[in-house]
Amino acid sequence: MMAPKKNIIITGHRGAGGLAPENTLAAIKLALDLGVDRIEIDVQQTSDNVIIVLHDRTLRRTTTGAGFVKNKTYAEILKFSAGYKYNRYYIKEKVPTLDEVLKLIDGRVQLLIETKYSFMYYPNIERHIINVIKNNNAKEWCKVISFNDRALFRIHKLDKEIRTGKLFVGKHANLPLSFDKGVNLKPLSRYGFVDEIIVKHVYATKSIIDRVHGMGKELHVWTVNDPDTIERLIERGVDGIISDYPNLLFKYRK
Repeated sequence: MMAPKKNIIITGHRGAGGLAPENTLAAIKLALDLGVDRIEIDVQQTSDNVIIVLHDRTLRRTTTGAGFVKNKTYAEILKFSAGYKYNRYYIKEKVPTLDEVLKLIDGRVQLLIETKYSFMYYPNIERHIINVIKNNNAKEWCKVISFNDRALFRIHKLDKEIRTGKLFVGKHANLPLSFDKGVNLKPLSRYGFVDEIIVKHVYATKSIIDRVHGMGKELHVWTVNDPDTIERLIERGVDGIISDYPNLLFKYRK
């Protein structure tokens, strides 16, 4: 039995990262063509302070290159394909800059910019992200999200007009790091400036969802790719779902 339809907010994960090479312009264009409400991307910073769109802090998994992003210039990274490992059809895809992505989206949907590492790892990354947003007049449709509290508080300190979201993740065998032991809402008052809470879908209990709503914030879940889980989460009352396959979600919309 299909879950009752509602105005669920659909977010394409890393563009449409299951349908095209993640975090590439091709994946973002596809997400736009599908009609998503929002697009989520990840950012890193090169040695010459260019904010690029890439999930990992190293190049090996998704590009034909290797090594740490922070040790390479953007010109060096441009030598590698960001699509070949997904499919040879995408061999010409390069690692895009945040600036390129903002110019492509141009306010058509909301953009979630996830920074995993703070200024402790990438010097002044928060300031550089904010500058790219400002230079594209994109404050109204961009939001910076992170697991990393240092990054969120730094963004808020530098520019209180930049909207933010708090990501929670528990310890997970397939993730190389963990910033939260679980979804602990007791200290959530310290995140009063954030617009939304984003949790791994396994933590999205009815109790958690209700408590977040009681705080006047939206509850979104990541990353959900199977219909059974989608239906279960909609029934529980989540506001939005982040998916590698956003095309799966539209049939649940009103």
